[in-house]
Amino acid sequence: MDTRLYIAGFLLAILTQFSNGQVQLEPACAESVEQYGVTGYANSRYVWSFDHEYGEVINGEGSNTITIHWGYQTGTIDMEVLEITDQGCYNFPSQASIEIMAPDVNLGYDFPEICDQDTLVLSVGTDFYEPFEVLWQDGSTNHVYAASVTEQIWARVIDGYGCIRYDTISLLVNPLPEVYIGRDTVLCDETMPVTLTPGDFAQYEWHQSASGAESYSSYLDLYPSSLLVDTVTLTITDYNQCRMSDTLLLYPCDLEALFRDIPNTITPDGDGVNDIWNIPYMDFFEQAELEVFDNWGRLVYRTTNVQDEPWDGTSGGRDLPMDAYYYVLNLNMLNVEPLVGTVHIIR
Repeated sequence: MDTRLYIAGFLLAILTQFSNGQVQLEPACAESVEQYGVTGYANSRYVWSFDHEYGEVINGEGSNTITIHWGYQTGTIDMEVLEITDQGCYNFPSQASIEIMAPDVNLGYDFPEICDQDTLVLSVGTDFYEPFEVLWQDGSTNHVYAASVTEQIWARVIDGYGCIRYDTISLLVNPLPEVYIGRDTVLCDETMPVTLTPGDFAQYEWHQSASGAESYSSYLDLYPSSLLVDTVTLTITDYNQCRMSDTLLLYPCDLEALFRDIPNTITPDGDGVNDIWNIPYMDFFEQAELEVFDNWGRLVYRTTNVQDEPWDGTSGGRDLPMDAYYYVLNLNMLNVEPLVGTVHIIR
């Protein structure tokens, strides 16, 4: 019996004695549809066999020509076909091996996450049969892709054999956490610390520059600093593994140094220059109270929000005359005497 094995209409081999060995057929692409056939006697029946984990026959079962839809799996498989004539005669089966190929495109984990302002660099690699082509979902054709926004990302590679493979991932970009430990401040009460509580996060890293102290608690008890300036820094890690930092400056409790330059004159004439009495560092003393008196000891102005309500030289909405006025600035801190002095109105 003279049997010939071919693929897609092209003669590949002539087997006159099947015992001569296997035929190596041209590679086929995974997920492709290919046709295979043999020549034989008229009215013969043909039994094809191969590993059906790799593909399935979609047409021609029992005939001398079959159509196979190869699946996703790649590798080298053996195929054989046995011809049985209408007289019931058969010989050794015709055997061949086929390599099912596809470029290995793997972008990694299907659902990666990064933090805002970070970049995920993806690569399809370059280990493909030349010449190969790469295409990303945004139309770019480099073998690498830099992603920094939430998006679905896919890459397609066509290798030198014309085999195609895709891979797709869904990237989630998590926002950076918000962390705030407070404004720069001055502490004077050594018996009453200020507790900094930034909120609920996965990890905490506190650092105080002046002392070099470090801690990893969810809060920090802050005491007055006797040093020049202490920088308190907190770096947190949230439950998405995103990190953020905040810093405050802790100034020493040297009131004489802080308030030695309190302005002693205002000129509320409406020119936008020195129209109000701005006392420095009031944002450090949120509990402070200010009272202003005239020469007769009458209270002409009072506020418990010194930072946001500076005196403008009026009392009850009326302009006060040029004169010297006395003030009492009570910081409302333990063991700290009120600051007293004089401020002049010049018109």
